[in-house]
Amino acid sequence: MSVQAFVFDCGGVILRDGNPGPYQLWAGRLGMTEAELRQQLWGGESWTLAELGHISEEAFWFHVAPSLGLGDERDVQQLATDIWSTWRVDDDVLDVVDDLRQTHRVAMLSNATDALERKLSETYGVADRFDPLLNSARLGVAKPDERVYAELCRRLQLEPREIVFIDDRADNIVAAAAFGLHVIWFVSPSELARQVATLRQPMQA
Repeated sequence: MSVQAFVFDCGGVILRDGNPGPYQLWAGRLGMTEAELRQQLWGGESWTLAELGHISEEAFWFHVAPSLGLGDERDVQQLATDIWSTWRVDDDVLDVVDDLRQTHRVAMLSNATDALERKLSETYGVADRFDPLLNSARLGVAKPDERVYAELCRRLQLEPREIVFIDDRADNIVAAAAFGLHVIWFVSPSELARQVATLRQPMQA
């Protein structure tokens, strides 16, 4: 059975965090390393609550603020603004997406806050390229839980072997492969394009 759909992760694939400046600035201000700041933001309870939809995007920043030693509302809001500013659309990856849309279904599956859809539409202008756009905060379950891959198949109305899943995190890739999806571990746009070309060949023959 040939591949029918390609499903992209968002952060680290479509959106790339390529500007360390704001992290370094805030890490210095808060008296920690950049790695420690990233861990506090994305590796703790606050992020888990947000990506499962238990708290909103706005609430996330105020929930994580005490662990960073931030109490002033303006500082919290500035931190959120500065961190979001580090993300940029990877145009080379977007070229792959646009090419695939000529022949295949293209969807998104992302662990994110409830702000994802709005950000992709209003800030980055790419939301309409993905259908469906599945967000863990809306689903109440996040990668690498196998239930999220089951929901992906249900929404696409496809078998796992008809789907290619692309992500930059090894744990998500391993879980998706165990569920039966074809997988591409994202490391660079050029390698993505090479693997996509290989996987789509049977359908174009």
